[in-house]
Amino acid sequence: MTDDPDRADVHVRTGDGTPVPDLTDDLLSEMLDEPPDPDCPFIVINRGDHEYIQTRLLPDGVYELEHRAADADGLFQMYTPDARHVRDVMWAWVDQNPWWRDAVAWYPVDPAVAEVQSMLHEFDDLLGGISVLDGIEATMDDALARADELLADLSSETGDAEAGGASSRDAP
Repeated sequence: MTDDPDRADVHVRTGDGTPVPDLTDDLLSEMLDEPPDPDCPFIVINRGDHEYIQTRLLPDGVYELEHRAADADGLFQMYTPDARHVRDVMWAWVDQNPWWRDAVAWYPVDPAVAEVQSMLHEFDDLLGGISVLDGIEATMDDALARADELLADLSSETGDAEAGGASSRDAP
């Protein structure tokens, strides 16, 4: 993360996987206020392979903060609308200051939910940025909109033909 030997094993990345080599207090505050990728508003800080703390900005402006210890099976979360609090907790975690654990009302995540999240992370790691399905929703929306247009045109042509046919049958 920096030249600080106490933080050599700490790695930071944004939600889209972009590494952040030199995290500073100002940069973390800026990333919390304006996520670099609004479609994936995460900041993940890892220590080793399994220990991490991460935050995600939810659509309603609330931050979800989550952590897992390297030797613990548990996954813990908390929610807050306060970006400064999130920043302080994340920095305390980086500095290994016990305040982040003791002063925050963490609650355990249901093990079933944790398992699903773990599987999603594994799939994400396995696919490694494959973007085959990117944009498929927009493509499907466009295709369905075009189908609606064609059906509307067909309905109006059928309605015109039926109206014309009915009047010729009724004529004396």
